[in-house]
Amino acid sequence: MRTLHLLMICGLIAGTAALHAQEELSQEEIAGHLMTWVAPVYPAIAQAAHVQGDVVFKVELAPDGLVRSTKVISGPPMLRQVTAAALKQWRYQPFHDGDAAIAVTGNVLVRFTLADKPAVHTPHESTANGSWSTAITFPPPDNRGQPDEEIANRFEPLWNTCSGGVIAHTSNTDVAEACKKAAAIADEFPADRRYIERREAYVYAATAFANVRDLQTALTYVAKAVEVVKLGHDGNSGGEAAYSIRGQLRAYSGDMKGGDEDMSIAEDFGRKGSTPVY
Repeated sequence: MRTLHLLMICGLIAGTAALHAQEELSQEEIAGHLMTWVAPVYPAIAQAAHVQGDVVFKVELAPDGLVRSTKVISGPPMLRQVTAAALKQWRYQPFHDGDAAIAVTGNVLVRFTLADKPAVHTPHESTANGSWSTAITFPPPDNRGQPDEEIANRFEPLWNTCSGGVIAHTSNTDVAEACKKAAAIADEFPADRRYIERREAYVYAATAFANVRDLQTALTYVAKAVEVVKLGHDGNSGGEAAYSIRGQLRAYSGDMKGGDEDMSIAEDFGRKGSTPVY
């Protein structure tokens, strides 16, 4: 029986600002440092279109092992944003130079394929083939003393439910409803603040509704995400996310010209360089 298989290959090559210039880490060494990861969502639209392939990101790992920044190198545009969304939740055991924890940079490859799921015999192997995962939990942001503290405190629980459901590829109305509520609260943030939270809320709401095949609602939310990007206060990854999702939805709705235009804009954002992971 054919099943959806997501193959993760995590490779990291030491950057010049991290390890010694001549030192290169093997895939086995990196696999030994990867502690937790969250599988990217395989977008329903990409599956329906039989879009498969390798997505490569250059990542910077902070001394504490968290992914600090990403830059897309290559891969199908439909699969890039979901990869970036997952990468920011991965965590590695810190790399050391002597006794000091150090930052490192390198490439991470995520392979999306519709294939038979291979057997898994060890945790190490499961880390490589993507059939096992565990999520890490981050403490909630501290909004104390901020002008929008009350709004943020209402937003965070719904956002966690929404984003967690979308990342886990839980395609049901409960996730879509959580995303709808999170987006409604995001609307309450002041116009000159919380650009990233607002754009993310709209992108995830669009994805959640696309997953339950409500494309009209999805298009409404992603249009709001694009409007936030146009304000110019978001990063390149945010622009890529908004336009990539809108391009997919337009194409899936039959607007191939509009879809192509949005995907071209998304690719331009992706080529503009490294941006922080939020």
